[in-house]
Amino acid sequence: MFRNALRTKSGQTMIVLGLVISVFLLLPIGLFGFEVNRMEIARQQLRVACDAASLAAAATLASSDILDPAEAQTKAIETALTTFQQNAVVGTRLSETVIAATGDDVPTANQALIFLEFLDPHNDNSPVSLGDPKGKIIRVNGIFGLEPAFGKFLGLTSVPVRTTSSGGVPMLDVALCFDVSASIDDQTPVTFVRRRWNPTTGRIVYNTASTASGSPAGTLAQGKIFDILGPPPTGSSVDGIFPQHLSSTNSSQSTYDLYFSEVSGASGSAVGLRGTTNAGSPPGNCPPGKAGIGNSRTFTDLVVNIDGKNQFAGLTTSDGYSFPDTATLVEAARGNLENNTVFSNSKAGTGLPVNIQPRAGYQATYFKLASANEHPLQDAKDASEVFFTIMNTNTDAHFSLVGFSNTAGTSATSYDTEYNVDSSYTKAGQINCPVPLITLDATKGVTKFDEVVAAMAPTVPVSGTNIGDAVNTAVNQLKTRSRSGAKKAIVVFTDGQPTSGGPLNDDPWTNARKAAVNAKNAGIAIYTIGLAQTPAIIPGETAILNDTNPNQSTGGIAAIAGNGGKFFLVTRVEDLRLTFENIARQLVQLVK
Repeated sequence: MFRNALRTKSGQTMIVLGLVISVFLLLPIGLFGFEVNRMEIARQQLRVACDAASLAAAATLASSDILDPAEAQTKAIETALTTFQQNAVVGTRLSETVIAATGDDVPTANQALIFLEFLDPHNDNSPVSLGDPKGKIIRVNGIFGLEPAFGKFLGLTSVPVRTTSSGGVPMLDVALCFDVSASIDDQTPVTFVRRRWNPTTGRIVYNTASTASGSPAGTLAQGKIFDILGPPPTGSSVDGIFPQHLSSTNSSQSTYDLYFSEVSGASGSAVGLRGTTNAGSPPGNCPPGKAGIGNSRTFTDLVVNIDGKNQFAGLTTSDGYSFPDTATLVEAARGNLENNTVFSNSKAGTGLPVNIQPRAGYQATYFKLASANEHPLQDAKDASEVFFTIMNTNTDAHFSLVGFSNTAGTSATSYDTEYNVDSSYTKAGQINCPVPLITLDATKGVTKFDEVVAAMAPTVPVSGTNIGDAVNTAVNQLKTRSRSGAKKAIVVFTDGQPTSGGPLNDDPWTNARKAAVNAKNAGIAIYTIGLAQTPAIIPGETAILNDTNPNQSTGGIAAIAGNGGKFFLVTRVEDLRLTFENIARQLVQLVK
């Protein structure tokens, strides 16, 4: 009996001891394990929220058409926050999440914070300040205040759970083929002027030339170049500023009704009207009473209406250069207002308003304002710069610029040499017209953005249109100089259709299509922009640029190249910027 009693007490002790161990040791261990597992679940769910936020922010940044980096990045932050708030952690909705001031902030129980940073992938992913365009990676730091389920029993309060996710904008290598052929300024407002000497009054007289056709006949030659000259669909080679190619008006008298004074045998015009060979006339004047065609259709000067109007109405700059009439435009363009000596020798003062006096910088001011009114060239430059800025701000992009006319550019300083006024008036000198090639660079962080924008600015209309050479050059850039892992694309901007061949084929159209085949074989998409300055050019542009006919003998270069390329027909210069922005978004879709 005694032994049985001892055993009973011993068993009871063991039971009590087991209960004590269960309550004070095993239960806390189990609860602690439960909380650890719950914390890991919270961390995983928090990471999902951070992943979604970083990817959404990267997509927003990449597809934005905002030019200001700070504004674009702020928009990406807003998207990240909104996306993060759509998630939940261990049953708690994150809809009240706010952005933390630092990554070390601690939320209260069942609350979440996010802290966002932009990192430079070309500098070991180091953080950059908001607005720095080098910030191409978005890092989202998520912090959640996890309240333990059994915290009261374990003496625990809110525990911060942290995780990080990064989203990077896509790598893209893109080459822009930019048309600088002569017709690219056909919408420039100009006036054809006949500057002549009146021996009776001893003064220079400035008359606006008139056309023989027009509506009605004798229409004054002022307005847009295309409207005045009525060239074929491929456009006019006459340009508003140097090189002007003025003798082109004499090349087809059935189409052109104006005659440059220096071209021999042009229906009664005589060589030397602008020169110094006319006895008794001040330098550069057209004497009266010419035989044959007469004075009305002969011109000595072509000036740009720097106020942007079809009929020049006068303009005074903020720094005091006054251009009250076309006479002042002529003398400023010739350089006769730069100082008292040339002003006197040219007799410019005899025909200008009395308030116009020589002043250094007149000629440069005129050409600056004239360049700003070169349409659609200036519109295309502005739209292209927006395109490059969007891509540079919102993606990890490297750039190449391929300028082209009769041929594509071969270096950053390549150019065509042309006579300023015309080959028939050599005494006006020559100009080197930039046809630049800014090469693609695979070096980390060498985007070539600044070089591309700078190279576009001084380009002027030059000559023919060799789309094939431009595309072939761009393909070679992307094949040999692109970054590993980067998506590749070519954007072609032109206002016409191929007129020059080589190097792949002498026929201009076959040459362009063969270049598109090379792009196809290299896996490179071609996005084409065809600016139609007249409805008559649309069939030809569509035939060579389209994205619907992939036939390598008859198709469009966007379709032949494939790989997602598109064709955009633009009939209004005002739509160029929107078109370039659209292509920027298309390229983002390409790289996703």
